Amino acid sequence: MAATNENIITTDSSNLLHVNMTNVTKLTSTNFLMWSRQVQALLDGYVLGGYIDGFLVVPPATITTAEVVTPNPAYTLWQRQDKLIYSALLGAIIVSVQPLLSTTTTSAQIWDTLSSTYAKPSRGHLKQLKHQVKQWTKGARSINDYFQGFTTCFDQLALLGKPIDLEDQIEFILEGFPENYKQVVDQIEGRDSCPSLTKVHEKLLNHEAKLQTASIVPSSTAASANAAQYRGNSHSHSGQNRTPTTIKDNLATTTTIRHGNNNNSSHDLISQTHMDTRDDAKFVASVGTQILQ
Repeated sequence: MAATNENIITTDSSNLLHVNMTNVTKLTSTNFLMWSRQVQALLDGYVLGGYIDGFLVVPPATITTAEVVTPNPAYTLWQRQDKLIYSALLGAIIVSVQPLLSTTTTSAQIWDTLSSTYAKPSRGHLKQLKHQVKQWTKGARSINDYFQGFTTCFDQLALLGKPIDLEDQIEFILEGFPENYKQVVDQIEGRDSCPSLTKVHEKLLNHEAKLQTASIVPSSTAASANAAQYRGNSHSHSGQNRTPTTIKDNLATTTTIRHGNNNNSSHDLISQTHMDTRDDAKFVASVGTQILQ
């Protein structure tokens, strides 16, 4: 028994790599293509891609030396590293998809199950993707959203082994535009050589920006005109509002001159003039009475 205990070998945990997939977009039933690319690139960066693509040979669980069977330290290290990857993969998958993986025990089995489920070139799936490409139009979508809808379908078809030629891709994209994009569509179609998707995307973005700018300019002009009209109306109303005040002042001045020899009467008249500022009719009648006296 003592000999058996002496043959148990522990591996150095410093050789294990903890894979952080918190920045990986979670897998859904519709984004396997981009999700798989993210995961593959991350694991390749850690030099762990062989754990999921099958290129890494799994070491035997035990080794036999002089007819003595002992745990294989290489297998123990592989198993521990694989479990870390297995856990990270599950964490990068939404809960509704995880039941598909209930019978898997290794990261490679997770990868194979997902690939056969979401990357299988079934006739129905191919037909659906092609239909989406034909029916996709710009409508009220932005250029980025419109373009992304096409490239997602193009990439999925390529993954399923049914890629669309570049010229056909551009033709599908240009067919979905309304009349106000006719100018840039004609420019792209009139090129002697087929442009890249990046160039097409750039030209469409520039045209979208021009259309947005053109729609803003008339609104700004109308706003300036309204502001000018408002200022004119304000001046007109201000002039009307000042008229009663001018009448009061003139009446007060005239009354003061008529009674200039009587300081007390002048003082009483001015006081009465400022006493009632809210009712012009009462003010004028009061001043008129004082003058007649």
